Amino acid sequence: MADALTQKDIDSLLLGASPVTPRKPQAEVIPYNFLRPPRISKERRVSLEAIYSRFTLSLQSLFSSRLRMPTDLACNVEQATFAEFTLSIANPCAAFVFDVGGSSGVKGVIDFSTEVAFFMVDRLFGGPGESTSLQRPLTMLERTVMRGIADRTLALLREAWQDHLPLEASVVGFESTPDMLQIANHEDNVLVANIEVRAGPFNGLMTVCLPLLALDAFLGDKTAAAGRLASKQLTPSETTRNIVEQTIRGAQVDVIARFPIFRLAAHEVAAMSVGQIIRTAQLVEGPVEVHVNGRCRFEGVLGQLRRNIGVRITQPVAAAVATGTTRTARGRIS
Repeated sequence: MADALTQKDIDSLLLGASPVTPRKPQAEVIPYNFLRPPRISKERRVSLEAIYSRFTLSLQSLFSSRLRMPTDLACNVEQATFAEFTLSIANPCAAFVFDVGGSSGVKGVIDFSTEVAFFMVDRLFGGPGESTSLQRPLTMLERTVMRGIADRTLALLREAWQDHLPLEASVVGFESTPDMLQIANHEDNVLVANIEVRAGPFNGLMTVCLPLLALDAFLGDKTAAAGRLASKQLTPSETTRNIVEQTIRGAQVDVIARFPIFRLAAHEVAAMSVGQIIRTAQLVEGPVEVHVNGRCRFEGVLGQLRRNIGVRITQPVAAAVATGTTRTARGRIS
């Protein structure tokens, strides 16, 4: 049975007061970043979390077996710009640059951080793995040891992505300074996986960075797909190449043979007239310059072919002369 109205409720109803309705909570407002619009849909985020969860579990088993102690890993995947990624890692770092594979030439980064790298090197050499805070880059020996861990990490990353995207990741370099990483432009979007490594009392962070350009096929970016299609269309086909080559071969160019440099006095030049013979001191078998479109390209010798004066090409000239970088002597008569 409903509760009886009090006198106050009755007076409120008689006065025509409307019952108080609870206010709905306001919708949550999320700021929109025009410089970095979201490119990863909710469906793809779910797939990414599943991919990196599988990758983290495989990496956890690898670290536990190699370090000979229980290791716990936790992964967090986020989108950021490459400039934000380089600012987030410490200096010095222990970053291995790897090639994603394919013809795109896109590269990624695995940064173990110096803390995780020193801890792993100590454990791999039989040490207790005590936490150290060495503020120095890795030595060549330490890099070689960590290179093996990086190769196994990339193999697990390939296995995690194999059902969604074929990655042929392989290590191509190492950097100890974040500013020297040049895998993308500062404003390009990247996918960063922050992996927390906990082994006994040790706690460190390693990151895996992949440019979103390498994940366009997985993300379904229509704009990037259109760009790739346009780039393929711009690539000349064999038929187009043959047409261009035939057109170039049929082009007309000016070929001029020139005698070597000789000098004349100003009054001799002023006294020149039609039909006058000028003595050039050119030997019969002496070299002459052959110019193509105003540039000296070859050396030749004079001769005769069927009652016509001709030039036989003997050798190409040096590159500096061919490009016209040498200083032309004054007083040339052509």
